[in-house]
Amino acid sequence: MTIDGAVSERNAVDSEKILTFPEGIPGFEKYTTYLLFHKEENDILAYWLESCDSPKVTFTLVDPGQYGISYQLELTEKEQELLKAKSSADLGVFLILSKHGEGENQPGGLHANIAGPVIINPKNRLGLQKVIEKSSVNTIITEKK
Repeated sequence: MTIDGAVSERNAVDSEKILTFPEGIPGFEKYTTYLLFHKEENDILAYWLESCDSPKVTFTLVDPGQYGISYQLELTEKEQELLKAKSSADLGVFLILSKHGEGENQPGGLHANIAGPVIINPKNRLGLQKVIEKSSVNTIITEKK
């Protein structure tokens, strides 16, 4: 596959690095194929997706565990079929980061979309963004001794 890229700046791309999001990513449904890149900096491993159709469309992904977040997700039958996952061990869960400027009621900086984790099956190179409409949160507060 040949791609003109803003971030990748590569002409020939290894097909093993291409992920397909059959339904796209909410808000970006027309973009279904992405290159997956990764970089480790300051002991944090970051990934990013770059659209094969429009290289200016990119998403930064991080492992939620790096931020003390863990998920217990239930996939619908349709989502399981879409990802072609035989077990949860086949899947990786990631958060999309977005950069916000300082606003009247909002601090600037990076924000993680915890209500929309990205789930990837690296073996089959398939992914989806799961929108969590209703969640239950368990909070544990410990006293520092």
